[in-house]
Amino acid sequence: MLGLSISAIGICPIAECLELFDLFKPSLQLEYLELAIGSNCRVDFDYPNISLILHDSCLYEKNHRQLLKLSKPETWSVYADFIQQNQHVVAVSIHAPRRWECNRSELERSLLDLQNILQVPVAVEVMPTVDYWCSSLDSLVDFPLLLDVSHILIWQQGNERATENTCKELLKSHDVIEIHLSHNQGIADTHDLIPEDIWFGRYITDWRDRYFVTYESLPVSLVSGMMPHQSSK
Repeated sequence: MLGLSISAIGICPIAECLELFDLFKPSLQLEYLELAIGSNCRVDFDYPNISLILHDSCLYEKNHRQLLKLSKPETWSVYADFIQQNQHVVAVSIHAPRRWECNRSELERSLLDLQNILQVPVAVEVMPTVDYWCSSLDSLVDFPLLLDVSHILIWQQGNERATENTCKELLKSHDVIEIHLSHNQGIADTHDLIPEDIWFGRYITDWRDRYFVTYESLPVSLVSGMMPHQSSK
């Protein structure tokens, strides 16, 4: 399935995010929306009947962001309640914690406990810097992954060939649920627009049949194609 993250759209009210989702839906062949950092994703909003993925601490209640922390099970209830009330939530993904927060077995146990509470598939995201779990091949955990290609690009310091090889290795050797698509210069997770000649472009058709594939930033071609329309307003 192909989806769009709110992170790709920018900071605007949730109703406007949904309008943009509808705007981009035909061009990107979107099938789900990922609620994420970037807008006030209110728990009391009347979400349309579309598939949703919840990414990390994305929900807001009374204008306060509700944290989703593996180390604090008391934070899970807001997300469990939201899923109960919105049956079209198909998965949840969460950032891997920093290494000092827990050991590997504690992390794996907490992820399994969270999944049992939420009653939907949960994935833990590969992270860009070494202070986190899941930020290198030897720090991955035995749990389904969210593979963020731009985080792997940071691992490889901007080397796209090495990034492609590492991503292909992870997809073969680990249980991957979701893939995040964006771009950067190999230094920071800047969520740049996706170039037309990006290496993963040729894999999207195959990946969409096997994973949740989420645009975390928009393709350059889509944005440039909108420019004449925007400038005419």
